[in-house]
Amino acid sequence: MPPRLIAAVALAALGACATVANEDAPDAVATLSEPVFRCKVEPILVRDCSYTGCHGIRSAALRVFSPGKLRRDPAPTLDDRIKTMTDAEHHDNYLSAAGFTFGGVAPDDNWLVRKPLPVNAGGYGHKGGAIFSGTDDPRVVAIKGWLAGTGSCP
Repeated sequence: MPPRLIAAVALAALGACATVANEDAPDAVATLSEPVFRCKVEPILVRDCSYTGCHGIRSAALRVFSPGKLRRDPAPTLDDRIKTMTDAEHHDNYLSAAGFTFGGVAPDDNWLVRKPLPVNAGGYGHKGGAIFSGTDDPRVVAIKGWLAGTGSCP
């Protein structure tokens, strides 16, 4: 093929390319309510997930601070460990859970919902066993409501 023809084909091909812009993905955390998390979801995580053999350890993907277990700051005495949670601990729990919304996953498919479900209810085989009884479990409904932005507090 003659060099001029190759150059013409290359220019035509370049001109036909569309411009691709990398746009920021929507910030899922910005659409979540921290107050609803604190009154509806966090109590579930603290009660059912914050054990030191589970999510009450710093290295867990879903890390949960709670009284008597993992604390944000060193707690050398029992009195320090059982104190009411700080605002910083509440906020860190919110961010830890909100991290599971990355990529805009639908509430029904979110790991906060699916992982602790029984396998026969669509769960993913949680290492700690099934935590929820099924998709109609009130805890699942509360978490899905928060993820969907439809939950509210009294």
